[in-house]
Amino acid sequence: MQKRADGNRISKLLFAGGLCLYFLLLLYLFMCELTVYPTDPSFRFESDTYVHVKFAVEDGYFYSLSSFVYYLLYKLPFGTWLIAGFLSLSVVAAIPLTKRLLKVVADDMPEWVADVASFSLNFVMGFYIPVVNRQHYIGWQNANMWHNSTYILMKTCAVVTMIVFVKLYREYSEKIDFRGWIFYTLLLAVTTAFKPSFFTVFAPTLAIMLLVDLCSKRAGFSRVFIMALSVVPSFGVMIAESLALFDSGESKMVIAPFKAFFERGDHPKASLLISPLFIILVIILCFNRIKSDRLYFDGLLFLVIGFTETALIAETGARGSDGNFMWGYSIALFFAFTVSFYRLWQSFKAKEIKTRMFTGCMAVFSWHVISGLWHFLLLLQGFTYFK
Repeated sequence: MQKRADGNRISKLLFAGGLCLYFLLLLYLFMCELTVYPTDPSFRFESDTYVHVKFAVEDGYFYSLSSFVYYLLYKLPFGTWLIAGFLSLSVVAAIPLTKRLLKVVADDMPEWVADVASFSLNFVMGFYIPVVNRQHYIGWQNANMWHNSTYILMKTCAVVTMIVFVKLYREYSEKIDFRGWIFYTLLLAVTTAFKPSFFTVFAPTLAIMLLVDLCSKRAGFSRVFIMALSVVPSFGVMIAESLALFDSGESKMVIAPFKAFFERGDHPKASLLISPLFIILVIILCFNRIKSDRLYFDGLLFLVIGFTETALIAETGARGSDGNFMWGYSIALFFAFTVSFYRLWQSFKAKEIKTRMFTGCMAVFSWHVISGLWHFLLLLQGFTYFK
């Protein structure tokens, strides 16, 4: 017992130490993105973050909740440091929140596994193979990134939203916790206010989930209707953001199959298949669990919706080459990686898959993580995210 207690203490210290070190590295990175990039002729530390902050503090352009946060922080002493610290804290917070989500979906997962998994899941990127695509970020589909502040803030809020939602959804067919429902509804609206990409994937996914529940008689119409009402405030938020973004009429949404996927990269078709390699392998190994494990099924459904939206919809005009619908697929990938890790661990623990298969999948997962760490280290050296 004493050895186990000592081991848990060491694990907690390592976890906390890793978070502190990561925070300091992020603080350096975001400060460079905000101060070095604007004046550097070689575009070192290039990022969208500087543009987002500039929109708010210099141009008075408010299209996201982040704009108001940046404006208020910038007005305080050491405003740039505060903005960098706020973003760093948001990125770091996603790690213990991911751990909490893992423990919610698999409460028997050992602490050290949840610790390692939560760190790893917040670094996973496309399965980097130079011969497929030389660049580390552009041309791949990635769950994590450090150059876009609205995605960073949306992702952290989305993890909190999913923690509350999973708990609520498990029990809603028998009893709805109205305090939990209100909290989840507000969280969904706040997440949408930072960036609507999570909501544009989550809302249709939830609609399908509730329709299945209604048709299978898992839940009555009144409970399904109450759960469906949770998206109404977020729809209002999304409409307000759309009016701010599209008020000039220069950009419009159009049907353009695979435009977002194929417009960049050396071999975009290959990178499209390889980017979620770990997820695909887990689907193959745990295929018989898709139907019986509702959580896993819904996680994959979320990914399918995100992929479909990105594959079909694009923008025209000034935003036409930005690939903005890719953000929805990116957040869908993050949760698909998370639910795939959960499913692989559960199947391995239940001895449903062989050790060598589990090891092989974890080796692939590790390269996803290394790909993300590699990109992050390049960013710390000042390379543009286009590298």
